[in-house]
Amino acid sequence: MVREMKIDHLYLRLDGRVFEVLSDESEFAMRMPVEATCFAAKGPDRNGRYKAQIGLLRNGELHQGARRCQVEMDETQWLRFSALVAATHQARDAGPEPW
Repeated sequence: MVREMKIDHLYLRLDGRVFEVLSDESEFAMRMPVEATCFAAKGPDRNGRYKAQIGLLRNGELHQGARRCQVEMDETQWLRFSALVAATHQARDAGPEPW
């Protein structure tokens, strides 16, 4: 099943075992296997906004290059984003399909 959403200028898409980040402002695109996809989030701030970074997992932490994939969300977007993160973790935990 494909799950996707748009936040600001980024399209976030989970297609099977691949997580993609695409931009409508540039040619930026990133494809990551779910095993190497990492999320960092904080919020809500005083205005009810959440911030999240998406990137590659490196040495157990979010790789510093993730600043390019930083988004800010309201509560409605946060709920959809949280569901997308949960689906990504579920795909990761299910493991690869055997040959």
